[in-house]
Amino acid sequence: MKQLKHLFVTLSIIGLIAACASSSDDNDIKEGPANSLPAVNYVALGASDAFGIGASPITRGYVYRIKDGFEDRGRKVNLLNLGIPTADIPAIKKTAKAALKRDTEIDLITIWTGANDLIAGDDVKDFEEDLESILRRIRKDSSAFIVIMNLPDLTQIKRFREKPHKRVTAERVTVFNQAITRQAQKYNVPIVDFFKAAPGDMLVSKKDGFHPNNDGHQKIADLYLQIILPKFGL
Repeated sequence: MKQLKHLFVTLSIIGLIAACASSSDDNDIKEGPANSLPAVNYVALGASDAFGIGASPITRGYVYRIKDGFEDRGRKVNLLNLGIPTADIPAIKKTAKAALKRDTEIDLITIWTGANDLIAGDDVKDFEEDLESILRRIRKDSSAFIVIMNLPDLTQIKRFREKPHKRVTAERVTVFNQAITRQAQKYNVPIVDFFKAAPGDMLVSKKDGFHPNNDGHQKIADLYLQIILPKFGL
């Protein structure tokens, strides 16, 4: 099963890399009317939540709502959503590398990762090493404003309340969030504290009891935008 997952993720990354290459002109900075600000080039890194799973349609997912938050204030956004369902941090590391190889300058990067690694039972030390590598590379190869979100208490989400999982414990959530905090502080990356602001059942999809529903995605976008918009003077 894990081999099939890795195959799916690899094929997804190949598709995204191809999309990056074929649509580079579309994602270059586009000038608006005279005297207007240039578009914000935004890259979203993450897994199924970033992709939009749980939202209906997926274009109501939090990444797209972050884009809407800019455009509602008159600032155009060129979005490259690299959210891949089932992606763990090694896959996100590959997509980040592909995005940074493009010619387009990146202005904003959002990251949300860790849940799939935690649920799979992966070692937090390996997770932190990959996260450190991602942030180090972004800092080296771009001047993008980076914002990362930590994990909610997964043990309190409906799926794991109803069917507890031996690898999904409060202790593991804590150590994963500590790893995120350490690397965010090391690279001066602001953190959206979703652990404190985690959604209740009203904001979780009834289909799977795990992913955010439309209201949940909006809440996540609002939390990101509280940090992002002031940075862009909005």
